[in-house]
Amino acid sequence: MKEKIFSQFQNMIETTMVVGDLFSDSMTNAAERMSKTLLTGGTIFACGEKSGTLIAKLLCDYLTAGFEIERPGFPALNIHDLCHQNIHQDRYSAVLNIHARSNDLLVIASAGDNDPSLIKVVESGIEKGMSVVLLSGANDDRLIDSIGYTDVHISVANFTGHLSLLAQFQIVQCLCSLVDDKIIGGS
Repeated sequence: MKEKIFSQFQNMIETTMVVGDLFSDSMTNAAERMSKTLLTGGTIFACGEKSGTLIAKLLCDYLTAGFEIERPGFPALNIHDLCHQNIHQDRYSAVLNIHARSNDLLVIASAGDNDPSLIKVVESGIEKGMSVVLLSGANDDRLIDSIGYTDVHISVANFTGHLSLLAQFQIVQCLCSLVDDKIIGGS
């Protein structure tokens, strides 16, 4: 039993090291875009499916309530919360079409497998002229192909199961810390 516990924590430590090493440039780019969006009066919209729903909610919670420092909230909306009772495939893109503007930013957290709802919301965001930050999972080739070449893509496809969720969790925490630092001055 102790070996299993040690193995679990060892895998999480290794994941943390890989996330910090592999994604530092893309996290910097994503945080710069997020900060620019907020500083120019834009809103950050986030959405995900499966475990990505938790990641999108966490991002919005950190942005609106603060992450490591006490500060005024930043405008961020979790698209899933705005349409959670609607099961239609276009539910996320419909919300985006109503509320988003071209100076807003869309963050997508995918658990993998090219979710059609996420592809549609990315397409809607691009049609509106929004920037996109994509946290993709395994088998997300069509979702990845739907973002623009100037958008930010961070793939956790090399991590399996709970480790991909852990990687996205750590990425969101790092992004929020970087945004706080850029806008407020950090802790």
